[in-house]
Amino acid sequence: ISLSAQSVRRVPIPEGTPRMMVAPFRGNESGLGPKVSGQVIDKLTSAIPMKTLFVIPQKAVCDNLQASGFSCDSTPDPITSKLLATQLRADEYLEGMVTRSPAGYKLETRMVLTRDNTMVQPLPTVQGNKLGDLINQLTKNVQDARKQLADERKCELAVANGNAQDGAAAARTALAAYPQSTISRVCLANAYLALKMPPDSIIGVAAKAVEIDPKNRPALALLADAYKAKYDQQKDTTALDKAVDTWAAELAADPKNLRLVEDVTQKIAASGRAQRAKPIIIQAVDDNPGDPSLVHLKWLILQATKDYADAVTTGEQMAQTDTALADTTFFVRQAALYTLINQPQKAAETTARGVAKFKDNASLWSLNSQTQRLAGQTQAAVDAANAAIKLNPKAEHVYLRKAQAEMDLNQTDSAIATLKQALANGEDKNTIGQFLLVLGNNAYKAAADTTHKPTPEAVQSAIGVLAAADRVAPRPQVKFLLGVSYFRL
Repeated sequence: ISLSAQSVRRVPIPEGTPRMMVAPFRGNESGLGPKVSGQVIDKLTSAIPMKTLFVIPQKAVCDNLQASGFSCDSTPDPITSKLLATQLRADEYLEGMVTRSPAGYKLETRMVLTRDNTMVQPLPTVQGNKLGDLINQLTKNVQDARKQLADERKCELAVANGNAQDGAAAARTALAAYPQSTISRVCLANAYLALKMPPDSIIGVAAKAVEIDPKNRPALALLADAYKAKYDQQKDTTALDKAVDTWAAELAADPKNLRLVEDVTQKIAASGRAQRAKPIIIQAVDDNPGDPSLVHLKWLILQATKDYADAVTTGEQMAQTDTALADTTFFVRQAALYTLINQPQKAAETTARGVAKFKDNASLWSLNSQTQRLAGQTQAAVDAANAAIKLNPKAEHVYLRKAQAEMDLNQTDSAIATLKQALANGEDKNTIGQFLLVLGNNAYKAAADTTHKPTPEAVQSAIGVLAAADRVAPRPQVKFLLGVSYFRL
């Protein structure tokens, strides 16, 4: 009887059976990757009993890809792979790359835990002339790597529940089952961290995971922090250098993670050794030309190393490469960089671009007021401050920036009125008092100018400004000038 004539009976999946998805592999030839991943699914299905592992059929993967707007032959990115595996209820999934050359085939794969796609287990690379032999070897590698999974999960749960000692024991059992494990080493390092073991203990475990997988993000993070802890405890400068090197490697491994980039870049800057990280980041940019996330990382590192002129150039390149990266933070930092290299006009142009893109951002309008004033565009500074106040009367320093511009324009009455508004909106009294002291001092000097006969009105005007300063923030200088002005009057 032919297969088509037989009634196909669905075999139920045993309760609790682990599920694995194989994502369409990448390949250096059209169609090669999906073809090989399909063959891997078939081989895993026939080689591993269903009660041990259910390998999700290729059709189910294809159907879900198409439902999400992808073709069956498309290679999903890491985020899509995780979402796809989650939807198919896979506990883990395989990602791979197939390369065909005159020398034969090369198959590079890794097993990823669906619950946390930073937990990655690289599998040994297999090469040869016969694709079938490579798939057979990969199947064995998958079976070997999976021997660790049950105990690795016990480790994770134990550490999460505050039983780090049990977690460490489970991780050691997992390592005995699969000595090349990276994910079990990450869990063991986390257990050691929870047990407050010395940094060298964590370094030994995490460094081996990084040796196996140089781009293992959790291991890199644990290793860097352990080196930093060793430096803090022992003031070992070599450990600090290694921490910076490891942070840089962590950034290069995950440059699209903007939160990580901000956090780690700040750590590198605070270490005082940002120059060590710079070559690693620059090399990563050179190796991946046009990658906007790496250009963004380079921009941040150049700021940390105080290479402000290069940072400005890189920032402009970044904004052109990916306009999404030109957010409000970009315009603030880029304007600050232009100020640091003494280009106030460029700083003003930058904030003007910022408010043109983000018309409702009061903080950016307030900063634009400051940069316009520094560039000599005083009336534009007043206008920008007014725009910020209209959006948010409590925007940072907006009234002070407006008052300063009005003082530059010799609009004393307007400046005083603005400073009163600043006080009403919560600005620091001492700062406002200092502004009023400057205004009062200017008025006093004008009233005391011996080149012309002072008028009572001029002296009275000075008294009015000085009295306001004295009410807001009393100072000996104010009282002295106020007393002299009354004497003159």
